[in-house]
Amino acid sequence: MTFTLPQELRALFFTPSAKAIHEVFFAAASEALSATLANPRWLGARRSGFTMILHTWNQRLHFHPHIHCIVPGAGFDREGRVVRVKSPGFLVPQPVLRATFRHLFEQKLHALRQRPEQAALPGVEPSVWKKDWGVHLQPFGDGQRIIQYLGRYVCRTAISDARILAVSETTVTFSWKDRAHGNAKRTETISGVEFVSRYLRHVLPIGLRAIRRYGYCHPAAKLQRERLAFHTGIPLNLDAEEPPVPKPAPVCPCCKQEMAPLERILARWKMGRDPPQNTPCPT
Repeated sequence: MTFTLPQELRALFFTPSAKAIHEVFFAAASEALSATLANPRWLGARRSGFTMILHTWNQRLHFHPHIHCIVPGAGFDREGRVVRVKSPGFLVPQPVLRATFRHLFEQKLHALRQRPEQAALPGVEPSVWKKDWGVHLQPFGDGQRIIQYLGRYVCRTAISDARILAVSETTVTFSWKDRAHGNAKRTETISGVEFVSRYLRHVLPIGLRAIRRYGYCHPAAKLQRERLAFHTGIPLNLDAEEPPVPKPAPVCPCCKQEMAPLERILARWKMGRDPPQNTPCPT
C-alpha cells in the first residue's frame, strides 16, 4: 500500500514546521488505515498491524513524499478472535481509504495551524481537498517479495553512484527510469547546483523516524504475533533476509590453490582482557 500527497501540499515540507508536517503525514495515513481495517464490513480487525516506510524522492530526485505500507491480511476483532481477509486479492476499498486519509490530513493540518508556534504555515489551495489523493493497494501473496524489495533501498540514499554517469565542472549527468513508459531508461543533465539542491531536499528533519511499526508489528508485540501465527498457521516475519552468499575461499598467491582455514587467533583484548591503550611507542 502507498500513500502519496498531492503536489499542492509539498511546499509545507520546506517550512520551519517540516518535522510537524511529516508527523501529520504519518498520523493521517496510520489512523486512516487502522480505522478502515477495523470496519466489520471488510477485515473487522480492531487490533491490526502494519509497517510504514517514508520515501521522499522519485527517479529524477524531485521531491515526491510517499509512504510505503506493508499490511498483513489478518488481525484481532472486538472479542479478540483472529480474523483474516475474505479474499486474497481484497483488503479494503480504495475509495474509502483514500477519502478517510484526505479527511484526517485536513483535520490534523487545521489543528496544527491552531498552535501559536505553527501559525506561519503557508496556505494551500482549497481545491486540493476535493481531489482524488494517491492511495495505491496491491496484493503481494505472503509478503516476502515486497519486504525484500523495500529492504534493498529503504536505508539507502536518494541516488546511487552507479546512476551518476558523468560529472563536469558545471554539470551532472545521471540515469533514471521512466515509470510512465515501462521503466524506459533515460538520462538527464543538470547543473551541479541544481543536482545538489535536489539531493538536499531529501535530508529529513533531525530526530524524524522514517520507518515505523504499528499494532502487532511493533517489536514489543511478539506475543500477539505468535498468537496470530498459531491461529493462521502463517508466521509473520518482519525482517525477511535473503540467504547469505558464501564467500569464495582465498587463493594462495604462490600455487594459486584454494587455502583452508586452520586456526583463528584472537587479539589479546578479545580474550577477556581490556582493549589496548593508546600509549606512545617506546622507540
